[in-house]
Amino acid sequence: MLIGKFKYSIDSKNRICIAHQFRGILGAKCVISKDLLYKCLNLYSMEQWEEYSKLIDKLPPIRMRNTKQFVYSNSDIAEFDSQGRIVLNRDLCEDTGLLSEKEAMIIGVSTHVQIWNVMEWENFSKELNSEKSKATIISDLLESGN
Repeated sequence: MLIGKFKYSIDSKNRICIAHQFRGILGAKCVISKDLLYKCLNLYSMEQWEEYSKLIDKLPPIRMRNTKQFVYSNSDIAEFDSQGRIVLNRDLCEDTGLLSEKEAMIIGVSTHVQIWNVMEWENFSKELNSEKSKATIISDLLESGN
């Protein structure tokens, strides 16, 4: 399970270190993809990416085609170097603000990892930790029987 958050620098070659405990789960090679909802990138293990791809394949044909075109054209394979870094694809980072600040928050989200621009993460985190948001989260958990 991928949990926790870490702050890392992005170097001049657009490389970022990923926490050791995350690398152990992601494997030597992973998929990096634009998030569909937020201004961040997602890292998936190859196995988790296969599961995600299976969900896309279950969509009705016209929606599947559009979704595949968006998801796969906004994804790339990332390989860890000997120092635990991956290169952030400039095109994938275009809408995230990651390369302008040179720092990022690495967030474990159970099945995958997210890479956020620090300011975007802080804004999102404030919203997530608001009383209204917490009430919604508690309600969702109660509805699910947890």
